[in-house]
Amino acid sequence: MEPKIRSEAIGSIEDAIGRLIRTVRTNLSDNASAFAPGLTPSAYSIMSVIDRMHPVTPAAIIEATRIDKSLVSRQLRILKDGGFITSAPDPHDRRADLFSPTPDAGARFAEIRSQNRARFASGFDSWSEDELTTFATLLDKFMGRAEN
Repeated sequence: MEPKIRSEAIGSIEDAIGRLIRTVRTNLSDNASAFAPGLTPSAYSIMSVIDRMHPVTPAAIIEATRIDKSLVSRQLRILKDGGFITSAPDPHDRRADLFSPTPDAGARFAEIRSQNRARFASGFDSWSEDELTTFATLLDKFMGRAEN
């Protein structure tokens, strides 16, 4: 590929990723508000990990979200005080707690996730299976998760 064409293609990718990041941030904020008015996007991100991985330790939440330990601790207290999560001592490490969603929070999350996936899927309605597979493969490769 010519250097100029390659440079322009990389510029287009950079622009598209910037738009994607802005869209993701907006959706995260909207999802946090839909889950609980006043909930911060960081708390929603933490709640998302808890919902997906429960029961889960704070260390696993920090690893999954890359959010600072002090912020995770603060948001866990807020989520627990809000009645969204429960905690229990980790049987393998009594110094740590394991966090799980409450049944109501789990149901709220399932509804928001379902709405998001339906909205997201509609963006691919006109794509063929080959296009979807190619896009998924290339995105995984870009993100460094390709198996090859």
